[in-house]
Amino acid sequence: MPTPVGNYEQRTCFQDISGRTTLAAADNLSATARQLVAAKPSHTIFIQRITVNVITDNAATLKFQDNNGTPRIIAGTKVSPGIGPIVFDMGDEGAALTEGKEFQLMNSAAGLAAEIIWHGYMKPTATMTAANFAAGT
Repeated sequence: MPTPVGNYEQRTCFQDISGRTTLAAADNLSATARQLVAAKPSHTIFIQRITVNVITDNAATLKFQDNNGTPRIIAGTKVSPGIGPIVFDMGDEGAALTEGKEFQLMNSAAGLAAEIIWHGYMKPTATMTAANFAAGT
């Protein structure tokens, strides 16, 4: 279950992008990342908190990042993190990803199973023009 996160105001003033996903032990995301939140032009995703509940441990790591050419990694587990919850708290404002990039999950190998919950928001960060509004971006 999601836990309350400070500064809920950010997620009510801007677009709430909080969500959850299940990582099965058979999932191998070492070559192709799983998109958790889609990108939107002229907007930046801010992640406030990530909770990883490890169900099956394995000698693998998890990385939370954007899809920039050189990804901005905002959180990651150690190898074989152990059974139970791991919480990454990035504060009320959250950790900003690269503008216009998506939020992704990668692992180093299959074998680790977990339930993952994140809290965050997306807000416009570029100069908005009439063209942005007409395109809905």
